[in-house]
Amino acid sequence: MPYRGVIFDLYGTLIDGWTSKEADLRARELGEALEVPLGPFLELMESTYTERATGRLGDVAPMLRALCLQVGHEPSDCALARAAQLRIAQFREVLSRPRPEVPSLLATLRDRGVSVGLITDCSAETPRLWPELGWSRPVQAPLFSWVEGRRKPDPELYRKALSLLGRDAEECLYVGDGGSQELTGAEAVGLAARRILYGNHLALEHMRYDPDQLWEGESITSFTEILPLVCG
Repeated sequence: MPYRGVIFDLYGTLIDGWTSKEADLRARELGEALEVPLGPFLELMESTYTERATGRLGDVAPMLRALCLQVGHEPSDCALARAAQLRIAQFREVLSRPRPEVPSLLATLRDRGVSVGLITDCSAETPRLWPELGWSRPVQAPLFSWVEGRRKPDPELYRKALSLLGRDAEECLYVGDGGSQELTGAEAVGLAARRILYGNHLALEHMRYDPDQLWEGESITSFTEILPLVCG
């Protein structure tokens, strides 16, 4: 039976996201803007991902201030404002560059009447910038972990996406790169799942927190492989 809905991951799937090296560079830029001791700050950026991605540390500026305080540094108002603006700019750059196939794929799915959702683990920057992204408009039901207060593979994220799309699990396909144990999470609630192995992004060490190490399901290497699987 052709699928009537597709739910996508964002980072490492619809966009490249950062490699580990790039993420480290961006964190260093932040630390320098905050004038915070760099070593402890970098360690904290790595260890607090769940807290940042579920909204526990608040919006961008409060989050950065909380991290500074955890390493015993009180940033000035000027440094905090500068760092918050920098963080937004860092994410605007990466979010504005979808993978080449993505805009046409999303538009084609929409035109075929296929429901399109998104579930992404992210901090405050992504939902703030999402409305600016022209390429994202065909996505009918975007869910952000920072807004929802929970990360993948929490089943409630998948169930909420299905509810917003008005689809049952067996009608929908989940597509992601396998971070956050998202593929096993999707299958646990009855969705079919495909891992996207797009070009050499795995070889480039793109950031994937809590990857689906043991998942052995089907993979695709191009988004065009989705189209024969959907109705319309």
